[in-house]
Amino acid sequence: MDNPFSFLSGSLALENRPFHFQVSDVVLTLFNQCHGYLAYKLTTLGRASDDDVPSFIIVSKEHGIILLDVLEERVVDVIESGGVEFWRLDNGELITSRSWVVDIYEEEVRSRLKNDLSLYDRKTRNIRVPITSAVLFCSNQASEAGLINQEESASEVVFFEDLQPWLSSIEHDFQCSDEQLGRIFSLLEGTFVYEEKKSAVEEPLNTINDYIQKSLRTTFKQDDAQRLAAMQLPPGPQRIRGLAGTGKTIVLCLKAAITHKKFSDYKILYLFNTQSLYSHVQNLISRYYTLEAKKAPDFDEKLHVFHAWGGKQRPGLYSTLCQKLGITPLTWSDTRGHRDQLGYIYKDLLSRMGDKIKPEYDLILIDEAQDFSSEIFQVAYKLAKGEGANKRIIWAYDEFQSLKDTLIKGPAELFGETDGEPNLPNSVLHGKYPGEIPKDFVLPNCYRTPRPVLMTAHGVAMGLYSNRQSEMFYLPGDWKAIGYQVIEPRSLMISEGENVVIERPDANSRNLLEGILLDNSKRPLNLVRTEVCFNDEAQLSFVASKVKQLVFDEGVSPEEIVIINLISSNNKNQMLAIQRALMQIGVRSVIPGYVESSDVFKPKGFVTISTPFRAKGNEANIVFVINAHRLSNDFTLRMRNAFFVAVTRSRGWCYISGVGAGMEPLVSEIEAIKRDFPRFCFICPSREQVDSSKTFLGKSDKELDEIQRLVDLVDQNPELRALLLRQPDEK
Repeated sequence: MDNPFSFLSGSLALENRPFHFQVSDVVLTLFNQCHGYLAYKLTTLGRASDDDVPSFIIVSKEHGIILLDVLEERVVDVIESGGVEFWRLDNGELITSRSWVVDIYEEEVRSRLKNDLSLYDRKTRNIRVPITSAVLFCSNQASEAGLINQEESASEVVFFEDLQPWLSSIEHDFQCSDEQLGRIFSLLEGTFVYEEKKSAVEEPLNTINDYIQKSLRTTFKQDDAQRLAAMQLPPGPQRIRGLAGTGKTIVLCLKAAITHKKFSDYKILYLFNTQSLYSHVQNLISRYYTLEAKKAPDFDEKLHVFHAWGGKQRPGLYSTLCQKLGITPLTWSDTRGHRDQLGYIYKDLLSRMGDKIKPEYDLILIDEAQDFSSEIFQVAYKLAKGEGANKRIIWAYDEFQSLKDTLIKGPAELFGETDGEPNLPNSVLHGKYPGEIPKDFVLPNCYRTPRPVLMTAHGVAMGLYSNRQSEMFYLPGDWKAIGYQVIEPRSLMISEGENVVIERPDANSRNLLEGILLDNSKRPLNLVRTEVCFNDEAQLSFVASKVKQLVFDEGVSPEEIVIINLISSNNKNQMLAIQRALMQIGVRSVIPGYVESSDVFKPKGFVTISTPFRAKGNEANIVFVINAHRLSNDFTLRMRNAFFVAVTRSRGWCYISGVGAGMEPLVSEIEAIKRDFPRFCFICPSREQVDSSKTFLGKSDKELDEIQRLVDLVDQNPELRALLLRQPDEK
């Protein structure tokens, strides 16, 4: 656990329940050294509503599971009717016996735990996890115990004045392992629906696929940061940050499913940028929601999963809004020549119909927020119900996905202004909401990409081992936000010229493949392979032969191989050449956005050939990054950004190839990164040096293409280069 004991207050802070807060204070004080959490109405376990759920669930390594229902009103009478017990409260309300509610919920808990044989003894039919349950009476006195018939109930009766001694009396010798505790979390929270199925017998590891499959056969359990982010709904704006593979999409999907279940009348928007995420997002939401609600999500009316643009095949936010507003949407061809085509259509929409966009969503979830312009956020602001800081807009931002915007834009810049004042000032993300719900989350743990692969992506993208460092974080906190620790220098700020040592600890790299390889005397650094090819034909031959080996000798499914071409403009012929090379070895492939539809990604039995842009939001067990030689002469830095996106799609091996002498500097960088693994060791560049490296990043793609063409021209003509380098007095 990241923290010994945490509190998931959920919606408690929004409710008028003074006794509940006193109870939580008592529990947190007594259990502060335990490992687990206290949660308010955490999960319904398939029950119809929150009314059928005990107030609190306490889960810990030391005590197992404690269910505690808190009744603030006084019970004045007990009535039995039709075999069901009812309690009459002092306000006249008649409710179902809370003891009966707790008993039924406890049975649901036991039923969930039976799904894991390490937690359930089939011979004795007993759960190995101790479960204690009670109803806490806050307004009744102990002298009234005889009023409440508990003979047939498994739950105990506790009065408020006896709460602390009762909690202290619960045995604390359970002492389960971290793995068992994680399994309990997964079963209770319902996230076990995202697990890969385990084989009953542990097979020997012979092939690459064996190693990958073993690394994927893990219990899906949220870490503390993910759980705090996913399973609590804030009353206003919230930002979630993390590297690719830290679980932002699954956190947003859980939040969507939980809110859809808890507040069935809410209208929810889930917005994203990568076309191929349509099915993935709907699947993640459906798996959890169906488990808890016993029915399918209402994607038609109440929960819209929209691409930001949309089109004829599938509706998107832009196309849907244009239809509602009665205007003709702009097409892709209408936006040619604009640096940000998606931003352009939303800017046009705001200028034409901005005052006619009305609030309709109770919750807006924005995935891949780093890809969206301010205009898209401004439209989201108009669509969200509520006023200002009460609008529930939650956006997930990939740290370090764009070299253009390594400093995250604040709410004031994103959401626009009204009468000269920001719609959402940056201060809306300061501090926490009532109930200790953070307004700004950081997810530090990377689950997707193995540490050697991730550090290769970071080291190359930032140019840490090149002669042109393109990015630098000068505050240790900024390194911490992407999962690193500053070893040297030991100061509050890193200064120009200092020797810097940055380490990525095991704890922040949750992909298990590195450890499995080590346990089997394999070298994890070999997860990253480089190949220098003589020409384009040799590169095609290398890729085809390696794919053939992986599919036919190493047992890798074709759909778990993605080939990403770093040359993403005017490259259809090359993509087709790759497809033909694969066809010759008997492997089928798809090219999303060129041959097949943009949202076709990783269909079963097919290798996917893609660009970094189209691969965003996706992942695969094996990733090929081709034409990587373009990095060495990339004056605009776009290739380093594309390289990072491409490499971080990998859950396992990454093969990096390129043509000619241009590959040699990149190979040297990667070998230096491997040499220092799991650390980066470099000299801190000046801010001026870093800024000058990024001088051209604000220009349009068309301008950058022309700049790169001129740079290539100079590089290919030594005489011209010598002429340009001559000093003025030599002319």
